[in-house]
Amino acid sequence: MYIYPTRGKLLGRKFVCFSVAVLLGSVPFSLPDAEQPHKAATTQPPTGNPKTEHPANFEPAAADPLSGDWQGQGGYVAQVFPTSGGKYQANLLTAFDTENNVIAVLQGAPSGQGVIIFSGDDWHGVIQDGHFTARKGDKMLDVQRVSRPPPTLGARPPNGAVVLFAGRNLDHWAKKAGKNWLQEDGPARWKLVEGGAVEVVPGSDCIISHEKFGDCKLHLEFRTLGAPTNSGVYLQDRYEVNINETYGRIDLSPNAGFDNCSENAKPRIRPCRPLLEWQTFDIEFHAPRFDSRGNKIAKARDRAFQRRDNL
Repeated sequence: MYIYPTRGKLLGRKFVCFSVAVLLGSVPFSLPDAEQPHKAATTQPPTGNPKTEHPANFEPAAADPLSGDWQGQGGYVAQVFPTSGGKYQANLLTAFDTENNVIAVLQGAPSGQGVIIFSGDDWHGVIQDGHFTARKGDKMLDVQRVSRPPPTLGARPPNGAVVLFAGRNLDHWAKKAGKNWLQEDGPARWKLVEGGAVEVVPGSDCIISHEKFGDCKLHLEFRTLGAPTNSGVYLQDRYEVNINETYGRIDLSPNAGFDNCSENAKPRIRPCRPLLEWQTFDIEFHAPRFDSRGNKIAKARDRAFQRRDNL
């Protein structure tokens, strides 16, 4: 994880709150913010729709060879993921990572000896011997599981970047002091794990960077370890880029939404990866501007990239 300062007065910190160890696409937009520069706050940053958080029934994920992207013959691709009770859902798509790409949603159930039978939206299909075949009238597909790692996964930091986490320690981070979002409360309590990653410790609060940043480019690599996931990256402790476990879930909010600070800037596509797969966010942030009297003269702007796709 690294951050590359570009320009602008250092007004706020990089704040991370995710429940696992983020893009490649873009759409710029203005973000609402306070009318005054950020100062030491003692309450949680305001949101448009305050809500009460309740404990979630978190279920750790297990490796599943059927879950993920499928590609091959027939002019269509598919996303397959487990639902409950050993069942699956398959979304048939015109192409990966494009707008309005869902052509059918199929539900699948085991039929013995590793066979999954699917049906839905007048399509019928089966996963058997490593192939997913489906048909509707004269339309058909024959696809196999494929791997599509993010293009910037493992990207080297550019010259001048501040490496906030390189897999060895959390020296750049502190524990956030509860609802005092700009206040540190001792060392970060997340744990280092095998593979040079860091993992959230339940009940340990979020982590906040020691350094403060204004305009910057941020590169983050993460993976979700189970569901449900409700996490995020906060820029200047205010502008949240969401992290959700929503692979294939066309009924839920996708990754990279700015839900806490904008109502009309939803991601247009869904390039989320399945559970346990590494993902990337590459974020370009332009801090709000203030005149000499502290009056805001320009709103914050953000561009979020996942897999180089326009979100």
